[in-house]
Amino acid sequence: MSSTFLLPKTFITLIAMLLTFSTSAATFTVNNPVDDANAHDAAPGNGICADAFGACTLRAALEESNALAGTDTILFSDVFLNATLMLANSEGPLPVITGRVFILGESIDAYNESATLLRDAQPHFFINGSNLSGSSENGLLFSGSAASGSIVSAIGIVGFPGDGILIFDADNLTIDRNYIGAGIGGAALGNNGHGVHVVNGDGHRVGKGRNPGNTSFIGLGNVISSSGKSGIRLETSSDNRLRNNLIGISPTGFGDRGNGEYGVHLTGSNVQAGDVIGNAKAGNFIAGNNLGSVLSIGNNNQFIANTLGIGETGSFINSEGDGIVIIGTNNFVGGNALAGNRIVEHVGSAIRVGTFGGTSANSNFIINNQIGSAGAQFPLLFSGNGAGINVANGSTNAILDNVVINSLGNSAGGLVGNGIVVRGNSNTVSGNRVGFANILATPGIEPNQQGIVAIGDSNIIGSSEKPNVVGGNDGLGIGAFGNNNQVNHNFIGVTEAFGDIGNSSYGVVVQNGIAPIVRNNIIGYNNGAGLLINSVSNAFLIIGNWIGIAPNGDDIGNLSDGIRVQSSNNSDLLRNHVAFNAGSGITSDSSISAIAWFQNYMHSNSGIGIDLNDDGVTANDVGDVDEGPNRLQNFPVIENAVLDQEASPPTLTITYRVDSDPGAATYPMNIDFYWSDVDEPAQGRFFLGTDVGYSTPNAQRIVAFDMSESVTHGWLTATALEQGRNTSELAPRQRFGEADDSLFRDRFEVLACTGRGNC
Repeated sequence: MSSTFLLPKTFITLIAMLLTFSTSAATFTVNNPVDDANAHDAAPGNGICADAFGACTLRAALEESNALAGTDTILFSDVFLNATLMLANSEGPLPVITGRVFILGESIDAYNESATLLRDAQPHFFINGSNLSGSSENGLLFSGSAASGSIVSAIGIVGFPGDGILIFDADNLTIDRNYIGAGIGGAALGNNGHGVHVVNGDGHRVGKGRNPGNTSFIGLGNVISSSGKSGIRLETSSDNRLRNNLIGISPTGFGDRGNGEYGVHLTGSNVQAGDVIGNAKAGNFIAGNNLGSVLSIGNNNQFIANTLGIGETGSFINSEGDGIVIIGTNNFVGGNALAGNRIVEHVGSAIRVGTFGGTSANSNFIINNQIGSAGAQFPLLFSGNGAGINVANGSTNAILDNVVINSLGNSAGGLVGNGIVVRGNSNTVSGNRVGFANILATPGIEPNQQGIVAIGDSNIIGSSEKPNVVGGNDGLGIGAFGNNNQVNHNFIGVTEAFGDIGNSSYGVVVQNGIAPIVRNNIIGYNNGAGLLINSVSNAFLIIGNWIGIAPNGDDIGNLSDGIRVQSSNNSDLLRNHVAFNAGSGITSDSSISAIAWFQNYMHSNSGIGIDLNDDGVTANDVGDVDEGPNRLQNFPVIENAVLDQEASPPTLTITYRVDSDPGAATYPMNIDFYWSDVDEPAQGRFFLGTDVGYSTPNAQRIVAFDMSESVTHGWLTATALEQGRNTSELAPRQRFGEADDSLFRDRFEVLACTGRGNC
């Protein structure tokens, strides 16, 4: 077909090319589907595509193009209506392309150029290399800088022993609308190598390329499936764009046509300009690939709005391996609300950063991704992944604003179904919903095996600006294992509206480290203790948490103790609100020491407020010579409490003593006083104040505190904190006010009190 025969849809294209490129450019129209010994160009370099019989074959067109300077265009006659060019083994692969050329399959009149979906735009011209007997012959091979800027559009490339398209030492190619590994009617005819393979080249566009001369129409992407190796491999290549492709999926967008290795494999990308996989309006669909969906080894790459594990038509396609693996620095997985990736149906982790026990990947960003399935959150119910976000080895990574649900584990692969786990130091995990998806303000629980786990040092889980919501998980909510980790401002087992999404084990576990901080969290409805501190030492800090009670006073009690401390020492628990829990407010095992709890608020727990050794009220002993957790520090004995409501302001005057010999406690002591407006055993609803500097063992001491004018009576208790940081249990309650302002109890009755009852 000559250029004078072209209809408007290609005529505009040709005019634009003629105006854009030098006059030495040529246009060839392939009109013969045969490849044999006669398919070669008769006189390469004369500007005419013609074999010995005057026909224009694809082999002859490429040979002629290579012999000419400038940018050439190869079009196709209408004889190619669902036609396949079978390459002859005797002639081998097509010529290596060494100059810029546009290969445009949409020039066939029957091609549906107006299609908006790739499945409706099947190519009508296919190159099939299945006759070739070698092991590495490629479909189209572009080599050298002179081939830069070439275009391959709307053709099929199937059955080659090597790669479908190989680009070597060339830049800025556009690959769009092609079926690579899918034949006529979508038949699986994969190439044995990679689908598209780039080596030492930058700036390529695989999918979503603009057609030459048509600035208003954007391409549709490619089908890249059934390859023996990876669908797309970019090797020592940077600044590439992969958009709107079906990778490992049939042209219908429904069937599993996984590539033999990865869907996309990036390696060695440039530090200054990484690759961009996906687009807010043109993400890729990647599924079914045998080793995983994406492996990225390099820096500064971006993964935007891709859908992994789901076909374009919404069908789930089970995928081996991990969803996205990041090994490198400063990569972005997701971004703003439109940039997040959706990842389901992977046997491994949805997103993995670094390698277990191997390469560390640092300073990467995982933001706004949707991982797992959640009813109305994702319109169809898909299975989750083996794990959610898994920093296998990495530091200073940021994991922000993701929904992570349905991480199921993989018993065969030894993978725990953590929603989010970080192994490394100084990672930030904030603003995520883990085990819970908020669907139009209605709780939607889709549990992970565990919620968030940090293993390492100085990791930060949650912030005042971006708390995590962690609930509904089959195990613990948040676990921090290491030194100097922080768990801040999270909702654990509760929604932001204090709804019940309790975790099936502990709310928070802090274990095996020094100096962690657990601060300003709301922890409720969990089946285990709200907070477990285990084998932690040296100035850890538990401060300002709401455990079993919401800030508005709602009962969100945990089904065990509020705070449980085990095998830990030298640390502080202060200004926590601990109420409505099914066990004690604060309890310990037998091996704690130097744990200072002070200025906390404890009430309405089923057990006592503070329980050393988890055995109920421990009686004082004369001189406090006994030993045990926190040295079983004697609690204060309150001998007299008088409320003077006529004073301005009203004053509560307390007479007390602490019977601890100098060998059993380090003086001076601080004595915290609490009071309650209801009668409950050994709890303190309101912190009253601290008497600082109790210095003489067993000496009577008087202290006074201002009270509100509205207080007419109450029940008083206290703790003793010695300078060795050992805090006592709460003293038996003492009533004050109303009919009997002055209450005295026999000191020996107090010392003998051992039960919870009316002590």
